[in-house]
Amino acid sequence: MKDYFKEENVFLKFEAENRDEFFSKIGEILLEKKYVKEDFVDSIKEREKNYPTGLNFGEYNIAIPHTNPEFVNEEGIVTVRLKNPVIFRDMGMDENDLEVLLVFVLLIKKGEEQVNTLMKLMSLLEKKDIYEKLIKAEEKDDILKILKKNF
Repeated sequence: MKDYFKEENVFLKFEAENRDEFFSKIGEILLEKKYVKEDFVDSIKEREKNYPTGLNFGEYNIAIPHTNPEFVNEEGIVTVRLKNPVIFRDMGMDENDLEVLLVFVLLIKKGEEQVNTLMKLMSLLEKKDIYEKLIKAEEKDDILKILKKNF
């Protein structure tokens, strides 16, 4: 099993006014680290418009944005806890706006692996206790331990 989680890819109190700003800011960071290619930000924004990635778990929401594998240089799952909620569209019901505090940006190079990783992440995050631990964790290290132990 690949280790998708790294401390340098965990962000706490991340600030963004909206989804576009979120993608621009996180994209810039990932580009600087050479994790993604130049067109990554445009691609992820475009994909998000057509295929929303917000997930409604009843009492809380998350988002798992991703884009085509050809825009990825280095695989990983970027874990972002936002300082204030950002609106993502509901994956299943596009007309629903979801307030999201926890975002996982998938950087996967193979299409079929992307689907498996997405499913695994979804089944992990539908557990309310795990979500609450991730929201309450004070340190990046704590978040990493929760994810690595349960993923």
